[in-house]
Amino acid sequence: MSRVQWSYRQAAFCLIGSTLTTLLLSTGSYALWKKSRRARLEDSRHRITAIVQTGPEKEALKTGYLAELLDLSVDRPVSLYAFDVNEGKKKLEACPLIASASLRRIDPGTLYIDYTVRKPLARLGDYENVALDKSGYLFPLAPFFSPKNLPEIYLGLPPFSGEKDGEGREGGRWQTPLQNRHLQLAFEILRALDGAPWREGMRIKRVDVSNALAPSSGQREIVLITEDEVLCNGGKTVCLFPKILRLPSKNYAEQLSNFLSLRRSMLDDYKLQIAKIHFTEPMVEFAPRIVDLRLPKLAFIQN
Repeated sequence: MSRVQWSYRQAAFCLIGSTLTTLLLSTGSYALWKKSRRARLEDSRHRITAIVQTGPEKEALKTGYLAELLDLSVDRPVSLYAFDVNEGKKKLEACPLIASASLRRIDPGTLYIDYTVRKPLARLGDYENVALDKSGYLFPLAPFFSPKNLPEIYLGLPPFSGEKDGEGREGGRWQTPLQNRHLQLAFEILRALDGAPWREGMRIKRVDVSNALAPSSGQREIVLITEDEVLCNGGKTVCLFPKILRLPSKNYAEQLSNFLSLRRSMLDDYKLQIAKIHFTEPMVEFAPRIVDLRLPKLAFIQN
């Protein structure tokens, strides 16, 4: 059996030849890919002409608003394949209204967006037109949401983006959840009221905990504004009975429970009052009652 021996020169020529062949093939393939990509980018059939949106809520935000967030416009057509979906995701999630988002391309010219918006748990009374969700994230309320019976929370916060005050409250910021003891307390009160007995017909208008943790014990209090709705005049008139509750910061849960028991007798009293009145309006609001429950087992009611 004969053996073929290569000289160093032959081996070098072979190596160089194979390298050049590979390089030429790679360069040719890259040139073809680049030409194909350029043709696809310039092809009007691949311009973004439609946006399809999905999520837990049907069309939670207008498609035009999503296009605006993504810098898309019919006046400035963009190729579907020139659009960076990762950058688009960042733009959407930079919006305070959007909790999470994902995007993908659908041939020939559709951009698919799946996203989740934040759900308003309450209005934040410290700032105008600001709501917050269960995690404490802030976002604008109008014109995106129009909840009729959303409670208002007042925390006594510094100005928006302001520094911490003496009680550890920091000014609100977009994309950063509020984290302070006042908000935790307000959430606890709302949860307690949601599961409370004899709650039917009572609406929570405001939870004010701005002075709940004041340095002076004499200033500490929680203020709730509630509203009872009673049908009268054979169901033709809605009577509203607002109340202002003043509660202690420490044993507020016990006093709140006492108020809910007291409320039953107050409702009976309301019904006796309205039975003697002839109403001509579809809705009548009575003067508010102040119910002071700051002393244990005592309630001072001021009409």
